This record gives sequence, structure tokens and C-alpha cells, in this order.
Amino acid sequence: MLSHMEGKVVRILQEGMASPKQLAEALGKGYTELKAQSMVLTLARKGLVDKTKAALILRGTPMIKWLNEPLGAGLKGNIPEGRRL
Repeated sequence: MLSHMEGKVVRILQEGMASPKQLAEALGKGYTELKAQSMVLTLARKGLVDKTKAALILRGTPMIKWLNEPLGAGLKGNIPEGRRL
């Protein structure tokens, strides 16, 4: 069961993308960026928020290690060299 604020975060992230600062402002007084990021991590681990969006929100924080979502472009091998004409 979700709390009112958790439901609000889920709705915001289903509609589009938001930064931690925007989420904290949408949640209201008493919510900081860190608290919003923590809530996103919890919701992503429960499967209620897309893990890719959560990884973008948590990028650069120590919390990302608990998400188990690989970051990067997923390219394999070296960058191909262009042909010279």
C-alpha cells in the first residue's frame, strides 16, 4: 500500500521526468532532495517506478548502488572508424 506522497511521486514520474529538486518542491514542506531521492529508490526497488528514470534521478549519489541498474549506452566493442573516401 502506498502513502499519499509515494503515490504522488509515482504519478509525477509516470507523466514524465522530474529532477530531485522538482520532486521535493512538488511534495511540499519538509521534503528535501535527499528525501525525494530516497523515496524514488524505494519505489523503484518495489517496481512501481521505472528503474531507468530512477537511475537518472539517483545518478551521482551513493544510493545508486542499491538500484542494480546498469548505466551507460550498452555499446559493445570499439568505436568503428569511418572510411576515408
